[in-house]
Amino acid sequence: MTTLRRSTPRSLQMAAPDPSQPHLAWWARLVSFLTTPGTGQVRAGLPPMARRSCFDMMIASHLAFVPAIVIAAGRSPGLPELVALQSAVLALSVGYHRNYERPGLLAKGEGLSAKVLFVYGAVQTGLSPTTGLLLLNCCCMLLTFAAFIMTNFDKSHYDSWHPIGLHIVPGVWAALVAYGQASLIPAAWLMTVGVHANGV
Repeated sequence: MTTLRRSTPRSLQMAAPDPSQPHLAWWARLVSFLTTPGTGQVRAGLPPMARRSCFDMMIASHLAFVPAIVIAAGRSPGLPELVALQSAVLALSVGYHRNYERPGLLAKGEGLSAKVLFVYGAVQTGLSPTTGLLLLNCCCMLLTFAAFIMTNFDKSHYDSWHPIGLHIVPGVWAALVAYGQASLIPAAWLMTVGVHANGV
C-alpha cells in the first residue's frame, strides 16, 4: 500500500545578506515577506534535477485545494473568481514544490498568486454572512497567517509546517468560502459573461 511520506529534509539556506543593506529589523522583514513575491528557497546539496515525489506530503497536501474548486464551480450562482484563483495557485504551487522551491520566475508567480488568494479570502472573511462562518473563516485566516510567518522567519519549520498551515488550512478556508458565501463579482456581470446567476 502506498502511504504519504515526508521527503528527507534538505537543509535550507537563506540567501547571503546584501552587504550594502543594514540588518533588517523583524518588522521590516515582515513587511518584506508580505509585500514581495516569493523568492524561493536555497537548499544545500540539492541535485540540479531533483524533484519531489507526488506522494511527498508537501505535494499530496495540495489535494486540500480541490474541494473549493469543485464547490465554487458547481454552485449556482457560482464563484468563478475563486475557481480561477484557486486553480492558478494549485497549478503554480504544485510546480513550485515539485521543484523543491528553487528561486526563479515560478517562485515569484507562486508567491504572488498565493498572496492574492489570501487577500481574496480576507475580503470574503469580512463579508461572512453568519457569526459561525465568520469565526471559522477567522480561525483559518489566522492559522494561515501564523504558519506563513513561522515558516518564513524560521526555515527549520518549513518542511514540517508548510503543508499543514499553507495547504490544508487554506484549502479548508477556501471550501468554507465556496460553500457559504457569494461571489464578489456582481450578478449582472456574471450573467453578461454567460454565468447564470439565477440558476436558469
